[in-house]
Amino acid sequence: MINPATLAPFEIAYVFALPDWEPQQVTPFQGFAPGLLEYLPYFKYIPPLPSDLIEPTLELEERLIRRRAGVGAWNWTPINLSTLVGKRKPRPGLPFMVLFSATEDTAKRVSAWRRDLRLKPIHISLHRKGGALHPEDLTEDVLRHHLIQLAQKAGRMDKSLDFDAHLAALNAWRLIDRRPSSLHFHWHNVTAPNEMTLIGAGELPNKEEEGRLIAPSAQDYIDAITRSTEAVMALWTDEAEGGRDPGEPDLTALGNRPDIVLLAPGMYRGRVKKMERLADASFLKRAFRALDRQRGYTMEMPFNPEGDDTTIARQQISIASIFSLRGSEMKLTTLGVGLRATGTLAATIRLPPAVNRTAGVVGQLARFLRAHENPPRVKSSRIFHIVQDALRDAIPPKHLELIGRSRSGIKIVADAPLEWLPIGGLPLGIRFDVSRIDTTPGNLFLDQIRAPVPLAISPDSFRNYLVLSMFDDGDQIAPHLRVGAVNTMDGQQKPIIGKFASPKNPEDFAGEINRFRGPMLIVDSHGDHPDGDAPGGLIIGGKAFDVWSLRGKVRIPPIVVLSACDTHGFDRSHATVANGFLACGALAVVGTSLPIRSKQAARFIMRLINRAVHFGGIMSKAGVPVPWSHIVGGVLRMDIAADIIRGFETDSQFDDTVGDAIQIQTNKDLNPWRSDWYERLKERVFAACAMERAAWDRQLADLIASSDAIRYVHLGNPEAILVAAPDVAAATFSALKGGYAPEIALAAI
Repeated sequence: MINPATLAPFEIAYVFALPDWEPQQVTPFQGFAPGLLEYLPYFKYIPPLPSDLIEPTLELEERLIRRRAGVGAWNWTPINLSTLVGKRKPRPGLPFMVLFSATEDTAKRVSAWRRDLRLKPIHISLHRKGGALHPEDLTEDVLRHHLIQLAQKAGRMDKSLDFDAHLAALNAWRLIDRRPSSLHFHWHNVTAPNEMTLIGAGELPNKEEEGRLIAPSAQDYIDAITRSTEAVMALWTDEAEGGRDPGEPDLTALGNRPDIVLLAPGMYRGRVKKMERLADASFLKRAFRALDRQRGYTMEMPFNPEGDDTTIARQQISIASIFSLRGSEMKLTTLGVGLRATGTLAATIRLPPAVNRTAGVVGQLARFLRAHENPPRVKSSRIFHIVQDALRDAIPPKHLELIGRSRSGIKIVADAPLEWLPIGGLPLGIRFDVSRIDTTPGNLFLDQIRAPVPLAISPDSFRNYLVLSMFDDGDQIAPHLRVGAVNTMDGQQKPIIGKFASPKNPEDFAGEINRFRGPMLIVDSHGDHPDGDAPGGLIIGGKAFDVWSLRGKVRIPPIVVLSACDTHGFDRSHATVANGFLACGALAVVGTSLPIRSKQAARFIMRLINRAVHFGGIMSKAGVPVPWSHIVGGVLRMDIAADIIRGFETDSQFDDTVGDAIQIQTNKDLNPWRSDWYERLKERVFAACAMERAAWDRQLADLIASSDAIRYVHLGNPEAILVAAPDVAAATFSALKGGYAPEIALAAI
């Protein structure tokens, strides 16, 4: 029996060594550390390599199953050279490191540092300095040889550590027989993530196929994205489908990570317009305007040269440098998503930039809802559907159909409000379990897109939650959440009562968080996010304070729920309250893109606590871990179902007896989740109403648009948090670890 206390991790760390940099040196459009762009050629070398020592011991089918479950993603990270040299040298407890250096100077510094180490990381560089391997030379067999040496040396350095299991795994490596891909590989931004996923799944590209998407038509791009997406989808196994009604709950899919990534790289809001205003030359203004107005997969800009040949050449160089820099940012975004998708076997659908051009109508909706606490349903619906129509019209119909095929959820990697995209009559964020990672700021995006360590939280741990309420004395909405939370019951009708505090200033706020040791922080407050570049804030003592200022000062629980208005407004800067909590270390943040109403917010919190404790407990008894993304997604669906049913009640279409019966039936469809719950709800409601179908459809659309459920967004990596009893979590990950490391620890609360 292996003693986990003496077992070093099996994971391999893939590290990009960055020259030190200052915050003001980030790239201008998206905000990446400048040295990161030098690593663009290196990303493609990682997917053919294993993520850990266990993966190569498994058959290909087993490798793909564990990836879909989120076990098998690559542990890759950029690290500043000063941090690497001072704090991150390999040690016996963490011996397995592959270190990339992009520039010649970095390669020299890494080689000099590595020379004096007892455990020498495997150094990879295009610059052959100090024994660095060329990335083309790092085959699985070469990697295995180096890892065996590291395991043996680490064992000699620390006799208390047991490396027998590591060496057994390394000696059991088997090379997969890579099969030629039937897909043409373009290595273009629109297809690269799917091509990386196919390579990681054992397919072999034809090197002569690169560059096929050179100045094609818009339809060529759409077709290439479609083919690459369908090729990844063909890898998904459907063992659970046999004999099952397609609408019935698929409990096997609960353990899988999101199977579709929607990618639309964005830029800092308003940044390009500001650059256009500051530019003194007309050709530069045209270049920035073209960037800001791009809607399709290609960009065209009328050049209109002015001056002599030398002047024209300089203008061309200036324009090319702007577009090249933005192109590098987009490529870095794409490759980061590619590594993430490869690690979870997700299909990536690259969306056209037109989805980012909805800011005007989004701002109109936000201003309207900020001005009206209970606005007329019809007007809310009209403005909301303008946004939905703009999103739907921007996306090719074939790609909308592909999105509808998701079984285990959607990961949005974009700044656009894709949660509102209509899919099958519902907003995307209601139809599926959805979470998002914004693409700005770039460095926070990279922090979030790297696969986190899975975290198991037992259902009963959610009884220990913390509510921080910052309302002023006498605020009429202050009691709503507290009263709702105090009245929350579990399945045995026992109260679920957490902890409550009312900090009066930012210092008290930070102190309460640092004293708390539970899994979930709930912030009950007014929120504020002015227009322009200003950061969003939470109101304490009548003043807004910037959550980003707490970075490095607080120990944030893994889950943060923001019961406050405008904590992640789509019409505001990237410096939102929700992003601030991610930057402070939260793994998942439930934020708000619009104002929310206090009574509906209290209902949402009550259901969230109950679902984590009660539904999570039921599923644990059945041996099924539940991702936190599904806990939140289920509450949003229950909320919108209740708003639909009670809305028809209010309009006297049926009485509360009928409404209660429909609500009970719908809750049964949602717990556990039937994918056709909405269609069944529609038929029940329609059967109880005496109205024409067209009028009924309009009223249903109005009720959805006016529900607070569409105002929530889920940020970060909630799918990495499993609500499961310790034995269920251990059994799940033991099965996925291939038998070599049954005690591989999940962080558990």
